Amino acid sequence: MALKHLPPTFCWSRIGPEAGVDLPTLILRKEWERRQGGGRFLWGIGQSLGSSAQVAALRTGSLLALFSAAASRPRAAQDKRGKRAGVVVWNAWVDASGQVRQLPQHVFVTSSATLPSGAAREHHYALVCVSPTELSVGSSLRVFPERLRSVSTAKPPGRSQGTVVVDCVERAAEPAGKSHSLVFTAELEAPYFVRLTQPTLVKARDLAAIHEAARMGDFDTYANLTKRVRSEACAQQPRGVTRDLFDVPPADHTASSRLGGARTRHVSRAGDWTQLTMELLHGDSLPFTRGRGCATLF
Repeated sequence: MALKHLPPTFCWSRIGPEAGVDLPTLILRKEWERRQGGGRFLWGIGQSLGSSAQVAALRTGSLLALFSAAASRPRAAQDKRGKRAGVVVWNAWVDASGQVRQLPQHVFVTSSATLPSGAAREHHYALVCVSPTELSVGSSLRVFPERLRSVSTAKPPGRSQGTVVVDCVERAAEPAGKSHSLVFTAELEAPYFVRLTQPTLVKARDLAAIHEAARMGDFDTYANLTKRVRSEACAQQPRGVTRDLFDVPPADHTASSRLGGARTRHVSRAGDWTQLTMELLHGDSLPFTRGRGCATLF
């Protein structure tokens, strides 16, 4: 989704390497998930958005998620004994009525097994993203935090807020101060974000194999590994019995012409899934290419 300018209200998320996966490979994994999910994919975030996403969507009619590269690399999480924390995969989500529902097996959202405090992480969150077209990475647009105000607090987003719903503040002066490059954009679909539950620790050897398959652009191996890990975990968990969000196909989405979006195209699952070309904007445009079958940044 290409934008000519920032929308007046949007969900802003600062993203970076996660659970040992570099950002370009993580975006590739989400493109694969998008194709398997008919256009829908989940992006894990560390905190709840409260009611801000619903409020903004009701006010504007739709809500876009803009993802920017984080300014610094996250610290490696540690457990209470000071050892590097493990990685968990999340197997279910909780709806508004408290019903626990299983995530589709192609969805693979991971996080550190512990919180920064060292306590076990019992819940996580995820943005419900949808894109009818391939994730288009790279943009000339930049986000200036000083020109943003949180929908919830009317204050500029804090450093600890990795994801926040914001309004743009118009100013006559030229933008100044720190800015963040825009990596990619997607639309958020109701309920906009979900709370995840039922985490399962991923074995180190399985995690290493999954990372290697994604790094090499080997979709078939990656899909088989992630589905096996998810199916083993789900076999031990209770399942929801009512209609699920993921039983409903994503709604048709059209980008607003005032935001400079392209017209909607039907989502296609055909084609070679490993031949994706992406760009990660970090100062200059950096091509995301594949050398010897590997995803590399030059």
